[in-house]
Amino acid sequence: MEYLLDEDLVTTLNERKRTMAEFSADYRPLNMYVIYRADLHMSASKLAAQCGHAFVNAYEKAVQERPGITSTYKGTGEGTKIVMYAKSLGSLVRAYRDMQASGLPHHLVIDRGHRMLPHFTGEPIITALGVGPVYRNEVETTMKRYRLAT
Repeated sequence: MEYLLDEDLVTTLNERKRTMAEFSADYRPLNMYVIYRADLHMSASKLAAQCGHAFVNAYEKAVQERPGITSTYKGTGEGTKIVMYAKSLGSLVRAYRDMQASGLPHHLVIDRGHRMLPHFTGEPIITALGVGPVYRNEVETTMKRYRLAT
C-alpha cells in the first residue's frame, strides 16, 4: 500500500528540490564527520547515541568558532553527515590529534558510567570523534585513513 504525502510534506520536498537546483558549479560542500571505534562492537542504539553526541557537540563548537560556516552548512536542509570508523583507540586518537593540530571544530566523545560488558565497565571510555562542519579539502588527509560505516 502506497502512502500519500500530506500537502505540507510535498511542499517541504519541493523546497528541497528547488534549493538543490541553486548549487553552482563552484559549490564547495560542507560536511560533518563522525569517526567511531569499531573495536567496541557497540549495539546499534549505543552507536547512534555516541554519533549523536559527536555531531551535536562538534556543531556547537563550530557555531562559536566558525559561525559563518555553520549557517551555510545547514542552509535549508539538515546538512551532510558522514559516519566512518576507526579500527582501534589508537587510530581514533590519531584523528583527534590531527583535528587538534588543524584548529578545526571537533569533539571527542567520552562515555562514562554505563555498563555494557565487556567494553563499557562504568569507567570513562573514548568512543567517537565529531568533526565539522568543514570543507572536504580541510580534512581529506585525515579522513582518507578511515572507512565509511556500512
